[in-house]
Amino acid sequence: MKNSILILLDFTRKLLKSRQMLWAMAMRDLRAKYIGSVFGFAWAVLNPLSQVIVYGAVFGLIFKSTPDPVYGTDSFFLFILAGLLPWQFFSQGVLSSMASITSNSNLVKKAVGFPSELLPIVAIISNFISHLIGMGLFMVVYVAFEKQLPLYAPVILIYLFMVSVFSVGLGWMLSSISVYIRDLRQVVDMVMLAWFFFTPIFFPPSMIPASLDFVLKLNPMFAVVEGYRMALLAGKLPDFQGLLYLTLVSFLCFGIGGVFFRKLKPGFAEVL
Repeated sequence: MKNSILILLDFTRKLLKSRQMLWAMAMRDLRAKYIGSVFGFAWAVLNPLSQVIVYGAVFGLIFKSTPDPVYGTDSFFLFILAGLLPWQFFSQGVLSSMASITSNSNLVKKAVGFPSELLPIVAIISNFISHLIGMGLFMVVYVAFEKQLPLYAPVILIYLFMVSVFSVGLGWMLSSISVYIRDLRQVVDMVMLAWFFFTPIFFPPSMIPASLDFVLKLNPMFAVVEGYRMALLAGKLPDFQGLLYLTLVSFLCFGIGGVFFRKLKPGFAEVL
């Protein structure tokens, strides 16, 4: 715990000191994703939008699914959108941060004294910006369906911060390990797929048997998805216990990820 706190303080200091470089690198990362494409940055909106339209059509129109009344909306489209957006931010952020060290091997090897621990954070910031675009789109769709903005919408900023901390911790851990074990990406892809279906994105938690409720709530992304839906759809304050659990897991992961990165960083240049 002491090491985690020291790493948190040390990395926070580096983040504040390097904030301008972080922003510049994040914008470069965003441009690199869409450079040369016809629609450019529009893909940051079109990609998640296309998935939501497909899922909404399949579950809302074909299977005639309706959300649980506790969420205060009859729109399955909004129900999916409120759960899918935070999941996409988390999964895409973790996967892109995982590859941040190996994909910037020249920078890690040649730039003496370069703080390579910033690279996974750059990937998270890049996806954070895309998420904000998606949330702006959500607000437009929400007003079209519900005619007024949700009162507790700002509460999601707490969840967004926590899932960002959680993602950075996982990014540090996975990016440092993947330098030495290149097959890790394939394993993580399978884990993320299973994680996706064990998170209540396409179904309400009420569908899960009561005996499995505790297991479901061990998933930190359960608290994130439910927090988004309570704030954005139900117009209620999210569950405090779930938020507290998410906070503890996020900072614990942050500390553990920092320890992993700090221990494995000295060998990066040699392996890469």
